[in-house]
Amino acid sequence: MPFKVRISKFRHVYGSPYREQDCYKNICITRNAHDGCFCAVNSKFLAIVTETSGGGSFLVLLLSETGRVDVDHPRITGHRGPVVDLKFNPFNDNEIASCSDDGTVKVWSIPNDGLKTDTYQWKVDLHGHQRRVDYVEWHPTAENLILSAGSDHQVILWNVERAEPIQIYRCHPDSIQSVTWNRNGSLFATTCKDKRIRVIEARTGRIVANNIGHQGPKTSKLVFLGDTNRLLSTGFGKQFERQVAIWNAVGTDLPLTVETIDFSAGVLVPFYDHDTRIVYLAGKGDGNIRYYEYTDQCEPYLHYLSEYKSTSPQRCLGVMPKIGVDVTRNEIMRFYKLTSTGFICEPISMIVPRRAEVFQYDIYPDTTGPYPALTSDEWISGVDRDPILVSMKERTEETNVPQITTYRTLDSTSTFPHRGTLQRITPLPVAEVAPIPKVNMTNDSSISPATLDKSYDDPQQHISHQSMKKVESIHLPASNIEFNFLKEKFQNQPDFVQPFIKHNFEIKKKVWNVDTNDTYSSIPSEIYGIDYRHEYLKQQEEIQSLREIIFLKDNRIRLLEDELHLLKLRVENQEKVLSR
Repeated sequence: MPFKVRISKFRHVYGSPYREQDCYKNICITRNAHDGCFCAVNSKFLAIVTETSGGGSFLVLLLSETGRVDVDHPRITGHRGPVVDLKFNPFNDNEIASCSDDGTVKVWSIPNDGLKTDTYQWKVDLHGHQRRVDYVEWHPTAENLILSAGSDHQVILWNVERAEPIQIYRCHPDSIQSVTWNRNGSLFATTCKDKRIRVIEARTGRIVANNIGHQGPKTSKLVFLGDTNRLLSTGFGKQFERQVAIWNAVGTDLPLTVETIDFSAGVLVPFYDHDTRIVYLAGKGDGNIRYYEYTDQCEPYLHYLSEYKSTSPQRCLGVMPKIGVDVTRNEIMRFYKLTSTGFICEPISMIVPRRAEVFQYDIYPDTTGPYPALTSDEWISGVDRDPILVSMKERTEETNVPQITTYRTLDSTSTFPHRGTLQRITPLPVAEVAPIPKVNMTNDSSISPATLDKSYDDPQQHISHQSMKKVESIHLPASNIEFNFLKEKFQNQPDFVQPFIKHNFEIKKKVWNVDTNDTYSSIPSEIYGIDYRHEYLKQQEEIQSLREIIFLKDNRIRLLEDELHLLKLRVENQEKVLSR
């Protein structure tokens, strides 16, 4: 039988450590034996838990502060016990959450230019656990929600904005060893010392799955595999061999596959990149990082790619969010490695070798952006939405074009909870102006600045509408920018776009105010015999009509998807009836 080589664009991915002068040195890294995350990083800051004689403290450095770190560098020192886990807010680079042996979860605010003095004043202090808090995890799509797991065998979901618990989960009989959210934040999974893997509905606390996990006595970790409704867990077998297994999040008690890695003693920590579908396995105390490509089609689900090897063992790895990687180097992942032997934090880039220097679309699909898909109140009310995606290419180009703008139209009937958000995500042109009511252009003198000002509604009456949300603001040298989707246009559309499913849509207009000294009302009527004002208004009317057509088409697509889903449900029900 001829030997077959599996085709993959990530087959030659390799790890490239940073040069010594680009590392972070002289950091007194904590010697705590806990298996929490002692290192957290985002596109602005790097946080590292440090050793201290009393209480708990951690450093927060700007990414540009490479080299030797001053011994007296300012720290955050508000905990009364050692800090065991750190997580940056995915929607606010200047907020970080920490948990400690003192039984509290604290949220801290960091200035844009970094810490200048020691900080002990927290922004939010959450008390609810009776013993040490081991892990914290921010909600992946809703803002101001955080999950904490403690040694008191409790998991608590907090509303950070109100500093109060939303739900307390008391379904674990023993110590919790890890906790992770699924992609849209409707479920979370835990591993426990009782050797079971639990998948829990976050709102109700109902246990969706309660599987028998790895049978070894040591710590087990797990992570959701993106939107595939599957879990990947790492742990130990009965013979103390290190294992990796894949499970269905809902359903059977048996794993889909179990593979033996080796017989080392360190705890394996999994990391998953949803964009490239690569799983990284890093063992505590190991010097290597293995990586596999995941496929959800058939066995084998994990395809070994390669591994990064080094001589220095690692205590912990911090992971840079995807929007912070360097696309000019074809970097698909960046780890920040805390070494066990020295006082060094070493960045390691995982790079796809390519000769071309242009942007590589195939390895950089749209990725999760730093924008919340919904508010905490919307999530509590029962709304689930997938993360908002941004383009990696547009984030790297220094232009005035906004990377993403989302207009949300909420379906109050909640007929299709599987659909998530009814939304349109699209980059907008540099400047757009709402069309002015049609005026007789034969007489230019009839148009005055007063007439133009009266043609606009007061934008303040629309700003408080919660169904619409501006994701990112821009600063452009233009006049008032209005994006006006006509509600009457949608409600009075022809019958051929109205399906048999009834939806209640609320369409509001969004106004961006931009400071400028120039107004388009000051455009001269004629220059060199060309009526620029007439041409300008004509183009704006065309832009508006095209935007309305796109909007109606998008709604038509969503309604057709709903119809298709109903048809699938009917076929499934018929098959169930026939099978009986």
